[in-house]
Amino acid sequence: MADKDFIVAIELGSSRISGIAGKKKDGVMQVVAYAEENPVQCVQRGVILNIEKTYQSINSVIAKLEATINVPIARAYVGVAGQSVRSYRSIIKRNMVTHSYITAECVEGIRKESYDIPFSDCQVLQNYPQDYIVDSNLVPEPVGIMGTNIEGDFINIIANKKLLSNITTTFDASKVKIADVLLAPYELCEQVLTDIEKRSGCALVDLGADTTTVVVYKNKVIRFLVTLPIGMNCINKDLSAISLLDEEAEEVKKMYADAFPSSTETDSEPFVTNVGTQVNVDVIRTVIDARLTEIIANVNNQLERSGYADKLLAGLVLVGGGSQIKNIEVAFQNATKVEKVRIASNVDVLYQKASGMGNPAVFETPVGLSVLSLLLAGKENCAGDSKEEEAAQVKPDLYDQMQQETEREKLRMEQEARDRADMQCAIEFDGIKNKIRAQYDTVVKALEELRKHGNDKKVREAAENVCGSALNVITEEFQQHVDTLSSKEKYKQSAVEGSHLAQKLREANAQLCDAVAKAKEDNKFFSRFGRWISDIVSEN
Repeated sequence: MADKDFIVAIELGSSRISGIAGKKKDGVMQVVAYAEENPVQCVQRGVILNIEKTYQSINSVIAKLEATINVPIARAYVGVAGQSVRSYRSIIKRNMVTHSYITAECVEGIRKESYDIPFSDCQVLQNYPQDYIVDSNLVPEPVGIMGTNIEGDFINIIANKKLLSNITTTFDASKVKIADVLLAPYELCEQVLTDIEKRSGCALVDLGADTTTVVVYKNKVIRFLVTLPIGMNCINKDLSAISLLDEEAEEVKKMYADAFPSSTETDSEPFVTNVGTQVNVDVIRTVIDARLTEIIANVNNQLERSGYADKLLAGLVLVGGGSQIKNIEVAFQNATKVEKVRIASNVDVLYQKASGMGNPAVFETPVGLSVLSLLLAGKENCAGDSKEEEAAQVKPDLYDQMQQETEREKLRMEQEARDRADMQCAIEFDGIKNKIRAQYDTVVKALEELRKHGNDKKVREAAENVCGSALNVITEEFQQHVDTLSSKEKYKQSAVEGSHLAQKLREANAQLCDAVAKAKEDNKFFSRFGRWISDIVSEN
């Protein structure tokens, strides 16, 4: 990268909005600047609540980074996470009619179909193939394998559409553009977990301020992801209910939180608040313990739901502010019965940092690893030139931004209506293809019966009836669906499969019709021959 080429990442967390800048040299990321803002009630559970305050905080973070690197910043990588981010499993099946090679187009077609989710208010952020089954055989890569049936198992990572919409609106109002939106939990796993952990099976648990995220890996693939709407700030709120001020709650939590306390540990001296109120320390510990127990129990429940609770050979990896609580590893071991539990203290890749950034720097602690992982995932230069900087200063006001957002929402709804129509067309087309498959099977069966029992008049008549009605399923409606779906990239492969099925049926039916005609002709000859023999016998 050139001297003025920098990669920049922004994390929109509930407890802080942080930014980080770095440059790659000889393949190694050099972190050169870090900045953060701590606005109140701007982002909650990963969702931007106050767009104006959030973009002001982003601008402040960007200004601090620019002051350090002495280069204008035009764009930044942004991490997306939050309460609505979760995994959704989708299984797609295809019947190839005849035993044939499975093509890359076929596999890509069923993957695209797996993006269809039954949640109108959500969108797919990422899609991860899990397994493929070809004729009851589990295969890692189906392309090139001969088979009749293929089944694809996929995990979609989905989120509420408003999550990304608010991020887009906020950055439109800020001084920087979005270089790319990155799935923060995935990037964190990629940088924190080792290859051995991801292959053997492990779960990353991010104990954040407002949310707790659980990501399960096995055989180096994401198998499950969920974001729970409960985090360390819940402890602060609980403490506020026992006469502690909001600003004191965090301090008290750090002082007395113990995830696996000794049964003999007691305090005779009460905690004295800033206003002179005395609070029993045992009560404080009981409140903290109750909430921690609830959070850990929820995580354990999600591990059970994932289906991989007994397959985590590499155990659990804890990150986030909650991972700093005393004895948190022991508590997770005790509740989940998972023996291996470690706290991620840094990423699993080589990087360097500028002097004077602290040791460790914020982004080198479990609290700040997420923003560092976003930086390490960045590839494109985020620095701008003077013209971009001037253009960045001329921004429409918030009202204009909201008007633009309204227009985007209108376009989005129109696109959703088109997508729903396309999906309905694809569903109807699948029904037609199933009828063609069934008719093909009927034709093949009739052909086999005719070849075995062609001298049987009832068999010939049944085959003739099948021959006459087999192509009735290839209707004008079928052709209209083919024409419609062929123009849609997402459903093009389905249209190709339908055309292939129809052609197979025509060919099989033509064979049946020929076989019927031949059987009738053969039986006419044998019938005449039989009568001739009978006449000769009668004359004698």
